[in-house]
Amino acid sequence: MARKPTKRSPKLPSFFKVLLGDDFPWQLFLPPAFTVHYNGPSHCKCALRGPTGKWWTVGLEEREDGFYFHEGWPRFMTDHSLKVGYFLVFDHQGGSKFDVTIYHPMGCDMRSMGNSVRPGKRPATAAAVEETSTGSIVFRSEHPCFIGILGKNQYRMNIPKELAVAEGLIGKERVMLKDPNGRSWNVKLRLDAKEHHGGRLLMAQGLVACWQANNISLGDTIVFELVKRSEMEVHIFRTGAGGNMRSVVLDASSSVKH
Repeated sequence: MARKPTKRSPKLPSFFKVLLGDDFPWQLFLPPAFTVHYNGPSHCKCALRGPTGKWWTVGLEEREDGFYFHEGWPRFMTDHSLKVGYFLVFDHQGGSKFDVTIYHPMGCDMRSMGNSVRPGKRPATAAAVEETSTGSIVFRSEHPCFIGILGKNQYRMNIPKELAVAEGLIGKERVMLKDPNGRSWNVKLRLDAKEHHGGRLLMAQGLVACWQANNISLGDTIVFELVKRSEMEVHIFRTGAGGNMRSVVLDASSSVKH
């Protein structure tokens, strides 16, 4: 007696993401073509299984422009030491579970490169970005860093005097700014000798090019991380819906609030 053909279960959708732009360290936008076929809850806790087989809990949030991995995503990022250019494949396993395959920018599957992941352990030199339950953002780094908010005068940004003196920036002519995509700008330093300004150090010529390349707007918050002498990485936190400023808090051993 011939067996009845077994009914094949429908293939679950999957999608890929290349880590580009400046917001992937704290949130990840899911492709609309995937969410059309996604039949899970729109606001839930998802389980992401990384290359080691361990699970990470990440919040899924539906907004006006689509779905995002949000709460818990920064921890997944930092635990896997992900950076610009990494290629991630998300295979939906049903419900709110996903298997994540990670490819290095050189094209290798991270499992074949012997990548070891230890949750909660971050590279000593890597910054970590996490969002609290109140919606504020905590920026952690072992490097000196400070916060700046883009105001109406976009042609200059003050470097806190305490940091400038401690890191030997007084007397320097230029500093290099690097964005999350690895692009860099040489920015001129200028000492404001006016007595009532207390001899503050300003970043000036070259700033606007960095702002324009990264679409930084009035009210956006920038964390400047001094990773080397005369080299800063910029981390951009955009103004929220309705023009509300993001609350960014520094949690660093040698950071200065602007």
